[in-house]
Amino acid sequence: MKNICKQPKVKAFTLLEVLIAMAIFGYAAVSLVAKIGNYQTAQLTASQRTVAHWVAMNQIAEARLEKNWPNIGVTRGTADMAHKTWYWIQTVSKTTEKELRQVEVEIRLEEQDELATTKFIGFIANKAIKK
Repeated sequence: MKNICKQPKVKAFTLLEVLIAMAIFGYAAVSLVAKIGNYQTAQLTASQRTVAHWVAMNQIAEARLEKNWPNIGVTRGTADMAHKTWYWIQTVSKTTEKELRQVEVEIRLEEQDELATTKFIGFIANKAIKK
């Protein structure tokens, strides 16, 4: 006599297979979150450096537009750009050319920052040179 109450075999995942799948998914999720965090940090750094570079270029342009040739030495100041206050240090020094000065501008987001966000170097010729 045949067994009428025979149940068909049900195929399902084992506990081990489920745990391995969860471990792989967890590792992938943690890696993805870390990558997103790195991307956001890189984007913020690039954005800050870009704005700092604009501040430095503006400071060099202002030095070039002044009527007087810049004096040798260090000056400090602030500039507002992109809803932030940027701190700059401008160092004017001699060059090997008598009628040319080197102007180095360092930009910092915080006044006490040890490292500059960006540094820009330009040169200014003496406008009083007789032609």
